[in-house]
Amino acid sequence: MAKPRLVAAVLALSAAFAATGVHQGHEYTTTSSASQAPRAYVVGRTGLVQVVDTKSGTVLAQADTGGRATGVAVSPDGRRLYVVNGWTGAITVVDPDTGAILDRIFTQVPLTHAAMRPDGQRLYVSASGGVAVVDPENFRLVAAVKVPGQPQGLAVHPNNQILYVANAQDGTVGIVDTATAFQTSSIQVGGLPQFLAISPDGKRLYVSSMRLGEKTPGTLSVIDTTTNQVVGSLEVGRGAGSIAVTPDGASVYLTLPKESSVVIIDAATTTVRERLPFDTQGVAIAPGDPRVFFATGATTTVLDSSNAVLATYRMKSGELREARPRQFDAAMIAFPPGQPTATGLRISSSQSSRSSTGSS
Repeated sequence: MAKPRLVAAVLALSAAFAATGVHQGHEYTTTSSASQAPRAYVVGRTGLVQVVDTKSGTVLAQADTGGRATGVAVSPDGRRLYVVNGWTGAITVVDPDTGAILDRIFTQVPLTHAAMRPDGQRLYVSASGGVAVVDPENFRLVAAVKVPGQPQGLAVHPNNQILYVANAQDGTVGIVDTATAFQTSSIQVGGLPQFLAISPDGKRLYVSSMRLGEKTPGTLSVIDTTTNQVVGSLEVGRGAGSIAVTPDGASVYLTLPKESSVVIIDAATTTVRERLPFDTQGVAIAPGDPRVFFATGATTTVLDSSNAVLATYRMKSGELREARPRQFDAAMIAFPPGQPTATGLRISSSQSSRSSTGSS
């Protein structure tokens, strides 16, 4: 295992790092034929990790990242898993084939969410007062993005050029130029924005926001990424959980942990189509995969496109030779990001050859 490295507090960086831009030369559409992600990367609240075969439910590898987990991201080729141990301010790299801990960055500040750029050239981690920018190849901090408010959820546009940041303190979504690591503008959505998800074609950004007051409904806001305007808003229930969008962009899944339910929103009308009785904090959909994955504590639940339960996979526990064995409590699920190809299709890079369009 590589020796952990102590890094100066990421937010002490006062200037953004200049870098080359990313070429955008085509539209972004979803794949016409469904494909299935071979592995799901499941992370528990305490930092335990299990890599699951999505067809059989077999746990292929396990790891202990050593701290409470608040975020997760996967490299486009699926060969590296990045777990944010938020309370200890660490970013941990896991080999998903063996479960080995490969490296760590200690930032000395609390961390929250993570997002991998589709081209795999940058990993973004939200922190107290800003966003840390990591070069995944060399695994080092290369920049810090100063943003107002309290950053939470992150999402990257399919063109690799824009990072969206949910700023919980001031009720905005920040727009960051990934080439300069500088916030260029923000969009007011109100409430306390928590999670973000972008449609596969990059045309819609979805924002879940909490509202103050125990009985005050949270909201799902819809942003047109072409105009950067809010084009829809919907009261969904108490709390604001994670979001996932289907490959065709037609449905949006939003978890409501305080209500032990999941709402399915019709993207065309911004109305609730259905409510599902699942107690989950994490929902994920792999690029091009019609299945929906829920992190349901001691299990991972898989639905088909009609929302019927395909499988419930029980997670392993007590097999890492811990002094005090912990029950695996699945809280997050991640997949490799999709990325553009020459034909304009978005595919899962873990199932194809990797091609980079630039770096910043």
